[in-house]
Amino acid sequence: MNRIIFISDFYYPEFVGGAELNDYSLIKRLEDSGQTQIIKMRSHQITPEYLISNKNASFIVSNFSNLDKDSMDTLQEECDYVIYEHDHKYLKRRNPVSYTNFLAPKEDLANLSFYENAKSVICLTKLAEDVLIVNTGLQNTTRIGSSVWLDEDLNFIKSLNKEVKSPIKRRLDCVNYCKKNNIDYDLIKDNDHKKFLEKLSNYSGIVFMTGHLETCCRVIVEAKMLGLKVITQKKLIGFYSEEWSALSGIDLIEKIKSLSQNSVNIFLENFSKKKERIIKYSKYNFKS
Repeated sequence: MNRIIFISDFYYPEFVGGAELNDYSLIKRLEDSGQTQIIKMRSHQITPEYLISNKNASFIVSNFSNLDKDSMDTLQEECDYVIYEHDHKYLKRRNPVSYTNFLAPKEDLANLSFYENAKSVICLTKLAEDVLIVNTGLQNTTRIGSSVWLDEDLNFIKSLNKEVKSPIKRRLDCVNYCKKNNIDYDLIKDNDHKKFLEKLSNYSGIVFMTGHLETCCRVIVEAKMLGLKVITQKKLIGFYSEEWSALSGIDLIEKIKSLSQNSVNIFLENFSKKKERIIKYSKYNFKS
């Protein structure tokens, strides 16, 4: 059985965000596969000593804002790891929208050796992978084609799906859009994700405006699975870079289920790859 140490800044349900819901679904799928033992660690808990003493494990590094430099160096030197790419940490500003054609100047790049020394950088969608490659030139990338959902959550969305049915990120922009276009709207939210989906299923559409490049955008995919009309900036949404983005309702639910089920294979296959270290540090001599 593969022993995988999963590193992230936060975990669902203590923090309810797209990355955390994504990680939760992936971890549960890996556990349920019967092929892996998952150990969850918060990034701020990781030390070089911990990594050395567990260097025979495989590591998935998700969000890593609180991972210190010494631990990043040790991962590169001593460990087999993949990066589960959520939010453009190869950029100092973490937002490609700030740059023409999403291309940052070299001085705005960050963490390049950490990305380069990963066995693989696993992205969510084509847009996320393309923007990563154009900025870094990396060749060790792949993609799932979607965020990851659990079958039980997709079945729940399926149960809510209706023929007749707007939560907000940049709230004021969305409100102004609705007012300008005479669209009757509500602002909805709920910290319980299933209750949020239940509320969302009662609407005919969603207006979602973002100031970031969304690597997939779960709420838009969920809205489409529920059969809602979506008004958004498609060029900034990773979902729309995939050919299956034209699907909606039950057809989209089945496609997402297939992609989510395959995510386990993608991670396990990338751990089995052989990859030589590009950057050598030789800073530590801890006893394992």
